[in-house]
Amino acid sequence: MTSSLPYQMPLSDEPVLVIDIGGTNIKFGYSLAGRPLAFRKLFSTDALRAGDPVQALGRMVETVIEASGVRPQAIVAAVPGFIDTDDDHILYSANIMSLNGRRLGTELSQLVGSPVLLERDAVLALTGEVLAGAAQDEDHVLGIFFGTGIGAAFMDGGKPFRGAGWALEIGLMPFYGQGQVLEGTRTDCLEAYASGRALQEIAERYGVAIDGIFRAAETNPPLAGELALFVRYQAFAVGVAVAMVSPATVVLGGGVLDMDSFPRETLRELIVNHSPVAETGRAIDLRWCQHGWLAVLHGARAVVAEHRSRHAQSFEESRSGTAR
Repeated sequence: MTSSLPYQMPLSDEPVLVIDIGGTNIKFGYSLAGRPLAFRKLFSTDALRAGDPVQALGRMVETVIEASGVRPQAIVAAVPGFIDTDDDHILYSANIMSLNGRRLGTELSQLVGSPVLLERDAVLALTGEVLAGAAQDEDHVLGIFFGTGIGAAFMDGGKPFRGAGWALEIGLMPFYGQGQVLEGTRTDCLEAYASGRALQEIAERYGVAIDGIFRAAETNPPLAGELALFVRYQAFAVGVAVAMVSPATVVLGGGVLDMDSFPRETLRELIVNHSPVAETGRAIDLRWCQHGWLAVLHGARAVVAEHRSRHAQSFEESRSGTAR
């Protein structure tokens, strides 16, 4: 099967449709010349788990296009998980297992008739915050996003650091070693201790609604103790990432950090105390995401350009290799 090659796609000022595929919800919006349009649409991610996920996404895309009246020049899909170096093959998505092994870009493109570019959700969100948000015009920026899962990205020289393909998928890194596990993840990965799914398990044990769990802890000391440990785990995760990439700026976001009564200042203090910068005497430049999930709309056009550039280089290299 041939991948939908983004180097063939023009970069114009026509709208780009952005799909933010989260573990709980799938959010749709449009970006025009790097700025969000007003249209928004939300679907439950459970629709991807009930049958063929590509067919389900295709139906959503058609619904969105019909409702908005806007047919995009391209589609950018933010994916929570490991994407292969071909920018097409989903290697592993812990919170949406139905996507595993699918060539999502190619399959969805063929279904809806528009080029589809895949990007890790953390990369797309951080790109938006660097272009038009909390870290605008900054470089060497680390972004960590605590949602249903946990994602991270690092901008270096104005481009996302990818390592040999994907990089900073910290949600699945080994952590703590107390035997904790979530369905679809390995035992003792970070997400089992510090993600929205881990928080949901705490809420269920205490019989409280997850939306109000931090407020409920104000009158429930045992729950407050568990949540204090949960926030400490989050701080440890940030400290590990800071030690790995030495960022000039750290941007934190995600649905968990936006919850009612989440103790942001406690998290900030713990990060300062547990990050290796404490030994240097330098202050840590820690900022909160400005745009929330809408950051992916701000970042979409840059992702189109970056993907086109990367694949154009690969295409030219493959042509040169054939010529030799």
